[in-house]
Amino acid sequence: MNSPIIQTEVEERLLKLADRMDIELDRFAEASHERAHFEAEHKLAYSKSIVASSTNKETVAHKEAMAHLRAKEAFHGWKLAEAKEKATQQALIAIRAQMDALRTISANVRAMGG
Repeated sequence: MNSPIIQTEVEERLLKLADRMDIELDRFAEASHERAHFEAEHKLAYSKSIVASSTNKETVAHKEAMAHLRAKEAFHGWKLAEAKEKATQQALIAIRAQMDALRTISANVRAMGG
């Protein structure tokens, strides 16, 4: 059986979530930096490939396809970093929702005199 929730328990849980949010914010900043790095690396590799093939008499579509193939590792790194960034962002959103729920519980506990 569950015991009644008291205000100090709610506050402790909020503090733990605040600590988790700080950690996730740092992770999000790192993930965003990593994504930007890989995105720039991909765009540079792609552009270099297009420029290198500009003297060839190939179609634009063929040049672009070759550029995509030559830049595939950078593209892969970019997309993995992007997924990591989005996952971290979702973790932050989940923590925020939990904190909002705890604030509601806290208000209810105060209203009940606990």
